Amino acid sequence: MSVVRQAGPADAPAVRTVLARAYHDNPLMRWVLPDERTRDDACAAWLGPSVDRYVALGGVDVLVEDDEVVAAAAWREPGLDAQHPVLRTLPTGPGVLAALVGPERAADVLARLGAAAAWAPAVPAPYLNYLAVRPEQQGAGLGARLLEHRLRRYDAVGVPTWLGTTDPRNVPFYARLGFAVVGEVELTPSSGDRAVPGDRTAATVLRVLHRGPADPLA
Repeated sequence: MSVVRQAGPADAPAVRTVLARAYHDNPLMRWVLPDERTRDDACAAWLGPSVDRYVALGGVDVLVEDDEVVAAAAWREPGLDAQHPVLRTLPTGPGVLAALVGPERAADVLARLGAAAAWAPAVPAPYLNYLAVRPEQQGAGLGARLLEHRLRRYDAVGVPTWLGTTDPRNVPFYARLGFAVVGEVELTPSSGDRAVPGDRTAATVLRVLHRGPADPLA
């Protein structure tokens, strides 16, 4: 039996583990964390502080089967309490990334990712920062079920949503849930990477998608 529920602090280790394993071959992670041998641990370390913050702020949903977290979705909602104590804790996501790849490389990565803000909705809207399903359970509809849980809530109050993905295989999945691509940000590899500047076959591209409220769920 499986259930979708809001994550609590005790779920955070399982959530970051699901994220790290699901993102092992994600184009963004392959670019930012190129060492395949350490990528899962590095990914869990980088995303862990964000997971802790989203959980504390009520922005994480999990799908649980037999008491184990098998899928997780983390939302960054506008208008949250900027004074929440969790926002003053260490480590921070940017700080961990700087420790992993160096301050200059981290600043470069975050600046390129930040360019997606140019494609943000005209009104403040929840942003789907992470969606992950255990690799061995992908393709069974768990990710869609998890997203629909919160999308219906946003639809009920007329709230649009948005997200970014670097994996082109995700675009049809999100399209079935009512999202549409509105823009792209080329995350040009930093100097020293194998990719050739200007070669889109080598670049990692962040696609930004929007969904209006009450768009039909397939």
